[in-house]
Amino acid sequence: MGQYFKAVNIDRQEYVCPWCIDGGAKFWEWVANPQGGILAFLLRMSDESGGGDVPRGDFQLELVCGPKPKEMHKSLMRSLADDPDRLQSNVSVIGSWVGDRIALVGDYDSTELYEHARSFRNISEQLVWEWNSFVSVPDCQLNFEPCGSCPQS
Repeated sequence: MGQYFKAVNIDRQEYVCPWCIDGGAKFWEWVANPQGGILAFLLRMSDESGGGDVPRGDFQLELVCGPKPKEMHKSLMRSLADDPDRLQSNVSVIGSWVGDRIALVGDYDSTELYEHARSFRNISEQLVWEWNSFVSVPDCQLNFEPCGSCPQS
């Protein structure tokens, strides 16, 4: 066994489940695998872009409205069509955690934030799709698979 971790945004009341993004939950697994890069993705802050950066312009809008890659989950598109406010004030999760109180919190932590975060919004599905749209290297792709223990949105 051991201690399991999840990425939690306290201010936005969101979290990323490591199992839902087909990753490991131990601290070492967060650090040594592509899933650890999601924190850079969520914390990106810039009003300009350059080589290797998020393209300027309509990239974020294209993530939702543009060509729909086969790997995008039909359930996400259905929910976006039914409830465009599901994405809150941002079209994209890229940079959406900038300036917020965030933690990679373990289930042994005395604050009980790990367990409390179950009542927060799980952004894992949207994150996986946006990550894979940006990081096109096959070995760095993430997979979304509901883990069965996260509450359904």
